[in-house]
Amino acid sequence: MPELPELDVLAENLAAQLQGAVVRAARVLSPAALKTFDPPVEAVAGRTVTAAGRRAKYVWLEAGGLYVVVHLSLGGRIVLGTRPAPRRGGLLALELEDGRVLAVTEAGTQRRAAVWVVRDLGELTRLGELGLEPTDPAFTTGHLAAVLARGGHTLKGMLTDQRLIGGVGNAWSDEVLHRARLSPFARPDRLDGADVERLHAALVTVLRAARAALAQQAGGRVELPRAAERGFAVHGRAGAACFVCGDTIRSVWMGERETSYCPTCQTAGRVLADRRRSRFLR
Repeated sequence: MPELPELDVLAENLAAQLQGAVVRAARVLSPAALKTFDPPVEAVAGRTVTAAGRRAKYVWLEAGGLYVVVHLSLGGRIVLGTRPAPRRGGLLALELEDGRVLAVTEAGTQRRAAVWVVRDLGELTRLGELGLEPTDPAFTTGHLAAVLARGGHTLKGMLTDQRLIGGVGNAWSDEVLHRARLSPFARPDRLDGADVERLHAALVTVLRAARAALAQQAGGRVELPRAAERGFAVHGRAGAACFVCGDTIRSVWMGERETSYCPTCQTAGRVLADRRRSRFLR
């Protein structure tokens, strides 16, 4: 799932590539993905794109007073090119007067990507329910400490709860926790001051560095790099050696998500029990 660094670069490149473009036609390719009906998607036709932006894991385009908001979820993509939008996996197509097509697609069998068309971003109440993002100046160490003090989740669960912290998902939370030398299963409300400071520094440093690296990779193109191209330290690298200590990276399932971590760096050498597999070993 694309997260804050990827989507920030995507929104920036969308703005650069599409500002001033006129939408010739707007078509819904998957009615299930469209979550609003008034105004209709067709109302975007004839309007000029004036801006693009992002909030947490939501990306939006502004076109003549209307906003097309997209959540890409697990397998969603936004593609800008001259080819028609694919029928298979296609969700939305904006055909531009200059011959280009902006297509929203979704791979895989889980249909979770969503599209909204609204007159004002305030109409999308879920945007107002999102937590502060780690790159926001107001996201201080004190703010993070107050969030963690609520407890009720594992540490990774809190980092990826969009109502508490906006924009961080499965992949970059693995990277942040590795940098902070903290276990994904740690109790957030039991972290001491040094732990919180380390976690805050890791959140800001990892996400900003990722954004800079991804911007260089994208080179102004409207595309998302593959996971293998993102230079992860631990995420998706189970079985490989940790770049820091040389221990073997492990993975464990937390609900529907696979979490990657280094035992030496994060769990005092302890290999975490895989809860999903443990059900079959009782």
